[in-house]
Amino acid sequence: MSIRTSRGTRWFRTATWWLLLGLAPVSAHAQSGFDAVQALRWVERQCDLGSRTPGSEAHRKCQELIVGQLSSLGFSTERLPFEASHPKDGSPVSGVNLLCRIRPGATPRLLLGAHYDSRPWADEEPDASRHDKPVPGANDGASGVGVLLELARIWAAEPPPIGVDLAFFDLEDLGQHGTPTSFCLGSQWLAAHYPGGLPSAVLVLDMVGSPTAEFGRELYAWNLAPAWADLVPQLARERGFAEWPEGVEYAVVDDHLPFLHQHLPANVIIGLNDPFWHTLADTPDKISPRTLSHVGEVVLAVVAGGYVGG
Repeated sequence: MSIRTSRGTRWFRTATWWLLLGLAPVSAHAQSGFDAVQALRWVERQCDLGSRTPGSEAHRKCQELIVGQLSSLGFSTERLPFEASHPKDGSPVSGVNLLCRIRPGATPRLLLGAHYDSRPWADEEPDASRHDKPVPGANDGASGVGVLLELARIWAAEPPPIGVDLAFFDLEDLGQHGTPTSFCLGSQWLAAHYPGGLPSAVLVLDMVGSPTAEFGRELYAWNLAPAWADLVPQLARERGFAEWPEGVEYAVVDDHLPFLHQHLPANVIIGLNDPFWHTLADTPDKISPRTLSHVGEVVLAVVAGGYVGG
């Protein structure tokens, strides 16, 4: 993921972050039925495997973890292998996207996506000698997957009113800053080779667990699909969720962008102000159940509200 924002650089480190985990606790089960504690457990289980860098044993085990959980809920998952060129040196690199269809015969269909790979280099680590170490990827990777797996649990018990595709993207975070197309290799491939026809709309979750998260209007989405880009902030503010303050705008190269290029309404929920982005401190103890819950509740509202066109 590569980012710029109208407020300047928003990645910062501050002692006040540590106070935010002590804010009023969220109920384990919000009114929507979203269990933030369970979503956090999925974040922890991914990170317990180690850094899910492409080609690693932890990366393979994370695929098995996701597929196994979805299978236990009664859902089947397609493994979609693909090949790409490594952004650093052009060498071949293999990836595997995972695609799970909930109510596969239903239309319209909403694609909900998150990347499950983690960055091989901690290039924002304050100590430059540690830049070659892989990041744990609790917020940047595991948080979005954790929310999707909890949503799958809810929809296994009570199917959604529309069709939902859950995509777990690979090779999102191999990118080199300054080269936007070097990010999001898995979603680039999937947008060009989507099995059975493209969905009606796309919503990506990335970095959705920080207690300092600020979500807002993503400008690439807003320029091409303004109503879709403004929907999530509107629903969140109606619910009084403070993570969506007024006036936050940013342009992000993320997994929604390849689908915008396919002329689909596509957006990303991505949290700014994570002081541990691309560092070795991106660990599960920095994840806020409250933030996970608010993101999950907003996604449930999008699905339940019939906002996805045919």
